[in-house]
Amino acid sequence: MKRHLRLKTDFPLFRFLPERWTACLFLIGCLCCTACGDDEEDGYVYPSLLTEFVEVYTDAKGNGTQFVTDNGKIYAINSPIQGLQPDAAYRLVCGYEVTADDQEGHPVAKIYTVETVNLLKLKEESSDTDDPLAVASIWNGGNYLNLHLMPKTQGGTQEWGYRSDSTRSSHTGTVYHLSLYHRQPGDPYSYSTTVYASLPLLPLGLQEGDSIAFTILTFDGRKTWRFGF
Repeated sequence: MKRHLRLKTDFPLFRFLPERWTACLFLIGCLCCTACGDDEEDGYVYPSLLTEFVEVYTDAKGNGTQFVTDNGKIYAINSPIQGLQPDAAYRLVCGYEVTADDQEGHPVAKIYTVETVNLLKLKEESSDTDDPLAVASIWNGGNYLNLHLMPKTQGGTQEWGYRSDSTRSSHTGTVYHLSLYHRQPGDPYSYSTTVYASLPLLPLGLQEGDSIAFTILTFDGRKTWRFGF
């Protein structure tokens, strides 16, 4: 199992983007898409975007200057993201294009779209309070379990986290039984929306031979995904 990205930084825990910044990023993304669409009519080929979970790192001035993908690839950002917390790291889903440029030994990427990611924290509440949702995909990102979820909402507040239900050890390794914590009190199931989430794996102290059984309450009942390490 990959243990940790070898970055020479002393960044604190991940922070979520402020709502005002999320709105700004969305507007920037729309403008970029509009501009590219206009250029395409003049023969411009729309860039081939890669969409991945990444960690964006900021400098002492609060500018996002580089990001790291889950497979450890480091990219410099061609136009630094401004207005963030200094010396911090943000877990995001980015749509980006790799350019032909190079900066301090790292390829330069142009970011087109940005989505915030819910970092799942440990919860103690019973699973009896869970609300169902749809699961688009869930996979092992190395240092995280990454989730692409589609809950139904009417624009209200939704709560996220995970539970440590039990562990079972044997001579082959330990099985960690975890489950998604998801509640939406007072938020009716009106229309589907997209939510990205990541469960940090480093705090679990996984060893070779260990595995995770991750259970989610879906609209079709509880389903379990299994991952070996």
